[in-house]
Amino acid sequence: MERTIAQRTKEEITKAILEWFAENEEIFNECIEELDGYNGYLGDDRYYPMYELDEIFHDADPSEILARAFYGYDEESYITDSYGRREYSAFNPNRDYFRLNGYGNLVSADYTDYSDQLDHYAVESMIENRSEIFSIEDHEELKALFNEYEETEE
Repeated sequence: MERTIAQRTKEEITKAILEWFAENEEIFNECIEELDGYNGYLGDDRYYPMYELDEIFHDADPSEILARAFYGYDEESYITDSYGRREYSAFNPNRDYFRLNGYGNLVSADYTDYSDQLDHYAVESMIENRSEIFSIEDHEELKALFNEYEETEE
């Protein structure tokens, strides 16, 4: 089938989906968390509500939890030193969310930020697992972009 002038390529549609998600960060967060809930896409980069801390670490020794907090930090509270490096404050259990950093230490935050996950790999994984990401269907423009992608032949 020949491509018509109005028909976009899958690459162009993927770019449009990325742009839409960049303008609708909260919806991207919902979609990426649903994807993670289905296939573990985020790995250790997932944010959890702070109230789940006890449940997640219910089998851990108290000293392990204390060490994870001690070596962790608060994403929202930092100063910048004279070399431009960020120096973060201690983990804050009064924040709304937490995640684990690459070392398994606790990182507190008041918001979820998956902007570093916003790439074509995330979109491809969402396309492959669309039936498990219900938030896509809740937003007409996003749903139309995913439908257009699925209908495009290359």
